[in-house]
Amino acid sequence: MSINLSQTTSQRLILQQRLVLTQELQLFLKLIQMTTLELKDYLEEQLIENPTLEESQDQTEKNEDSSNEEIDFNNMGNDRLFRDQNNDIPHYSSREFFDDSQEDTTWENRISSAESLIDHLRWQLKLSALTAQEKEIASIIIGNTNEDGYLEMDIEEIALIYLKQSANQTNGISENITNEKSCNTEKASQDSDKKYIAIIKEVLHKIQSSFDPTGVCSRNLRECLKIQALDLGYPEDGLVLELIDKYLEELNENDLSNIEDIIQDSAQQIQEAMSVISSLEPRPGRPFFAKDSEKYIVPDFYVYNVGNELQIQLNRDFPKVRISNYYKNLIKKEKSLPPDAKKFIKEKLEAAHRIMKCLDEREATVKKIISKIVDVQRDFFEHGKKYIKPLILKDVAQSVGVHESTVSRITSRRYIQTPQGTIELKSLFSRRIESSNGKDVSFEKVKSIMKNIIDGELPLSPYSDEDISKIFERRKIKVARRTVAKYRKILKIPSSSTRSRQYKENSK
Repeated sequence: MSINLSQTTSQRLILQQRLVLTQELQLFLKLIQMTTLELKDYLEEQLIENPTLEESQDQTEKNEDSSNEEIDFNNMGNDRLFRDQNNDIPHYSSREFFDDSQEDTTWENRISSAESLIDHLRWQLKLSALTAQEKEIASIIIGNTNEDGYLEMDIEEIALIYLKQSANQTNGISENITNEKSCNTEKASQDSDKKYIAIIKEVLHKIQSSFDPTGVCSRNLRECLKIQALDLGYPEDGLVLELIDKYLEELNENDLSNIEDIIQDSAQQIQEAMSVISSLEPRPGRPFFAKDSEKYIVPDFYVYNVGNELQIQLNRDFPKVRISNYYKNLIKKEKSLPPDAKKFIKEKLEAAHRIMKCLDEREATVKKIISKIVDVQRDFFEHGKKYIKPLILKDVAQSVGVHESTVSRITSRRYIQTPQGTIELKSLFSRRIESSNGKDVSFEKVKSIMKNIIDGELPLSPYSDEDISKIFERRKIKVARRTVAKYRKILKIPSSSTRSRQYKENSK
């Protein structure tokens, strides 16, 4: 009996520790997704809701309850990048660093459309390390995901669409694929090779587990919650996963009677596991629900060229919070406090400590990621867009030691004010294009080269897409004819036959 009691106590302790870690991790993930404006709103709400938090009037004051050491950027070689955090945030129109005539500084360019979930997933897909085949499959999956973040198509249907698309590309068939959803799933299953089903499942798993938000493209609520719980570190054979897997309906109805009869764990353990489950997000697409169609852009970061050196400054236009000494001292006199008051203050102090700790972790992580991006894209900040280097989420994640989804969360919906104008942070990422000399070329660089090639062509003999592909090959850059056509359309440049006709009309 004592052995069972010891095991139960140990299990409870582990679950409680995991619950605390889950609360911290979820708060951290929530904070790193916030823009400066959102963080400001959040902290102002916390100052109202949590009396143990107070605003520090001294903006130079260090967080007393910081659990992190001073961030060491020396190992990254870019500690000089960050300006003194106490400097005032400059105004948009600061002539010291910006020319008022720049296109990016106009009011119209301060307005931005809200990013949809599909846009966010496609951006991650573009910068992912998936193979070409995996990206084609992932594109179908993403295109059939609803605004809640759930996949609305069976694996067999995805396989059927993929096989039809592959056949069309191979045979040059230009038929329109429509009404795939209405296709007989039994036929789809028969026509789809088992190896494609396995590949599609693997691609789906990669999206669900490594794309932001975690659990996106799940096929049902159970799968969505399981993916999130596993991502937070809960074991597959543990109580949290067991409740999700077997008793989701009972949990939804808050009916514990049957659960307690079947599961050997105590009622308290079940309640604690339920707290974890209730903190998970049943609708991964929620952060991307349409709000206002337009918004005013406020930079989250600033980059300056000072004395031929780049320096970064974080926008700190949000309350500087600290834990109230009054409540810290009051809880020490807990014997004189009524039980309810003691419990209330203790819970609020624990919440305040979590906020302080996660704010410090947020800043440390943000600094590392922004420093890496700025360091890689130094030439862009100094010379302009065509000097953007190849950079994908995985590069930054591996360099600073975080997950790709963390980089995605921090760079999504953020803006950075630079000597080249105010831009989306995610625009500093660019796909790689191979070159035979061992140096990868960015997507932006290839577009710039292509534009220069076409600008320099002879009007009587415009370059075809095949000609342009061969010119790239002579420059030791591998760009297929189909890719040339794709980039040409992005640049809104007509085909060689259309350009030839335009040249002739203009010469009359």
